[in-house]
Amino acid sequence: MEYLFRNKLFYQLIIVGLLIISGYNSLYGQTDSTRFIPTIPDSSANVLFPVSQEPIKIDTIYTIDESFENTATFTARDSIYADIRKNRIYLYGDAKVHYTDIDLTADYIEIDMEKHEILATYTYDADSNKVGVPNIKMDGQEMEVGKIRLNYETKKAFIQEVKIKQDENFLYMDVAKRQENEEIHFKKGRFTTCDLPEPHYHFQLSKAILIPEKRIVSGAMNVWIKNVPTPIGFPFAIIPQKKENDRTHGFIFPQIAPQSPMGMGLQNLGYFIPFNDTIQTTFMASGYSRGSWDLSNMTSYKIRYKFSGSTRVSFQQLRQSFPSKSRSNKLSVNWTHTQDTKANPYWNFSAKVNFVSDNNSKNNIDPLNSNYFNNTFNSDINLRRFFPGKPVTMGLKIALSQNTSTQNLMLTLPTFTTNVTRFYPFKVFRKSKIGSVKWYEQIGMTYDLEAKNMSTFKDSLLQSGNFRAIGQSFFNGINQNATLQTTIPLFGNTWKLTPSVTYRNIINFQQIRKEYDTATSNLLYDTIGKAGMANQLTTNFQLTTVVYSYYRFVGKKEPLLRHVLTPSFGYRFIPMLDNTFNYVNADNKSVAYSPYERSLYTVSATKNQSILNFSLNNTFELKKKSDKDTLTGYKKTRIIDAFTISGSYDMLKDSMKLSDITFDLRISPAKFINFVARSFFSPYSWNDSTGKTTKEWALTDRNKLGRVTYLDLNTIFTITSKENQEKINQNKELFSQYWNSDLQFYALHPEMFLDFDIPWKVNLGHIFSVNTNQAKTANNPDKYNLTHTITVNGDISITKRWKITTTAYYDIKSKTITNLKIDLVRDMHCWRMSVNWIPIGFNKSFLVTIMGTSKLFSSAKYSIRKPPELLF
Repeated sequence: MEYLFRNKLFYQLIIVGLLIISGYNSLYGQTDSTRFIPTIPDSSANVLFPVSQEPIKIDTIYTIDESFENTATFTARDSIYADIRKNRIYLYGDAKVHYTDIDLTADYIEIDMEKHEILATYTYDADSNKVGVPNIKMDGQEMEVGKIRLNYETKKAFIQEVKIKQDENFLYMDVAKRQENEEIHFKKGRFTTCDLPEPHYHFQLSKAILIPEKRIVSGAMNVWIKNVPTPIGFPFAIIPQKKENDRTHGFIFPQIAPQSPMGMGLQNLGYFIPFNDTIQTTFMASGYSRGSWDLSNMTSYKIRYKFSGSTRVSFQQLRQSFPSKSRSNKLSVNWTHTQDTKANPYWNFSAKVNFVSDNNSKNNIDPLNSNYFNNTFNSDINLRRFFPGKPVTMGLKIALSQNTSTQNLMLTLPTFTTNVTRFYPFKVFRKSKIGSVKWYEQIGMTYDLEAKNMSTFKDSLLQSGNFRAIGQSFFNGINQNATLQTTIPLFGNTWKLTPSVTYRNIINFQQIRKEYDTATSNLLYDTIGKAGMANQLTTNFQLTTVVYSYYRFVGKKEPLLRHVLTPSFGYRFIPMLDNTFNYVNADNKSVAYSPYERSLYTVSATKNQSILNFSLNNTFELKKKSDKDTLTGYKKTRIIDAFTISGSYDMLKDSMKLSDITFDLRISPAKFINFVARSFFSPYSWNDSTGKTTKEWALTDRNKLGRVTYLDLNTIFTITSKENQEKINQNKELFSQYWNSDLQFYALHPEMFLDFDIPWKVNLGHIFSVNTNQAKTANNPDKYNLTHTITVNGDISITKRWKITTTAYYDIKSKTITNLKIDLVRDMHCWRMSVNWIPIGFNKSFLVTIMGTSKLFSSAKYSIRKPPELLF
């Protein structure tokens, strides 16, 4: 049913009532109000009064009243009843009213036109369940209420059992009153982020005022858990309300460390500031009672279709526990910047900076330090210039490489590069576009130039501020390469010959001089700052082909094995073009050497080189019939992705002309398995006492083919169900849509994300590496240097809400677990509790964290932690 009414509806009903009494007096002779049910209960009728058994047709009602400005509509599923004497309208069953900006739905609605009020409430069904709980939308705000009495002119309202939802937040009010200025005054309120009808927790508000799109101001407030009050509370509270497209800023709750080697402290107390849609920043601070503290800032920025990035700057002062009084300062800088490919067709700027001032990844007051096992930190800033339509690219780069094992830093400041991709210089001699292509027109040319200024120095120079020594350690030079290359088909295009000529020009600004000191019997090196040029000409021929072999087996599915062999044979000749220097050794013999052996661009060859090289690459694929494949009817399985054998032979060497034979193997029999192996095999004999390789053949000296000097086996298993693997891929696509740095990490490593929808997954890694010890001593008598470890990373859901994750590193050689991390996570619907324990390893620590899962309380964490010991 639909009914239209306007302001001053009372007068309109009087007019209509007089028309009814005069026109249909015989039908309605009774004076008391009676409720009638329409003849067709499933349809609606436009009525102003109870209907009879015979439908009454009313086409149009004409009134003259210029004060009627607003139109209202209402409908009901069961019936609509109008009481003319009391000037009221009653709506029964799925009732709806729309008036100006008011939208009201309920199972029962009563309209009082004299008082300009609307009463709405729910009813009960046969099982005493609530039916048609009122829902009202007004002034851009939506509320679910138990009962409401609203003045539709002043918009004042008396409300009971209110429920308001905004984003992830829910506000319940026992009794409330809406004022003309849209403020809502209420008592016995409940504020929570839990969406259950009976929330797991809530903040109980005694008396409060809701100011839409601004704030909630409350008196005494305390926390209730499962409807049980707790002593945790505040004398008053101000809860900000988020406007549409508004940015929320505020404090970040700290994490508490009641006991640690640094004393008691607070971790990550912060304040979040979203300046605009482009940039947002967070300031964090940590402090401990024994003097260690940390200040940091994290900033993210993004301009659509231009660039995006994030920075993190942290300064820590670390102090050892009593009785030691040593302290150290640590500065960490992280910066990532990516320019959109469509932003500028000519210029591109990118940066990836990961710098730590003390060159130590283990010194950190954060027990969840993600860089704990990192041995290298690499930073680079790149600026590139493109020339659209031309094969030229220029670049400028600043780079820093830190190695915590060797305690060395390698600083490149700067590197200038120019690269010219392949072009065909001899095509300019072609006079006509008609005709076949000449052989010389297929000769392509490439060119690249690199100018570098680089220094390698100890990290102690940077920590002590000895920048003069760092500046004196810089080496610089220029390296240029120009290559002419073409491809010639042979034997009906079954073989391809690729000849090439490469000219290399090197300019170094530092040289060395060698001199043998007879007094000390030592060879002396003297570095001089003098520019010098070296030239190198390389002629290379490469011959390749592809051989296909098929092996058919007997069977129901007619399996067919395909073997693809790709042999490659090459020859390289490098003549000695430059003059060498000489020194006289202890035997009074002249020894030639290159003055650029220790320069930035080294040149170590002192004679001609004539080298033959070879490689054999093999792949094996099995093909068999399959009913699941509806396109081809066959299923292909790659048995061996690649098996390569390679080596070289230098014809001009005096001895040991044959190089070590290299074997490479890569197998991926399934999506969850990846196996990679590499081995070096030496055909020469060796010294038992020192382990060094000698120039004699092992076959003649020891009656053996040789020995394996290096072997590396690396296996990775990702074990989970097919459905879980699909969920991991979905998470990867989801995280890729966000520009937050934390989510970008999970986009690159989706298997590391803890998802309760994935009941289990396990990542197993096996590393076996052995190399021959060719420097045996009394302190190092082992024949081989062995590395044999197993890594386990996985999680499993014990129940629907409990999940345990484990990361372990096991050294098989020492039969010990070198590092173990155990995480126990409990999903409490609206909160999450995690226990992070590292019982084994140098970074032993313990952390218990309770945090909210909603965005509002994502930074509200309560943590009990024991950070690891500091290492200076």
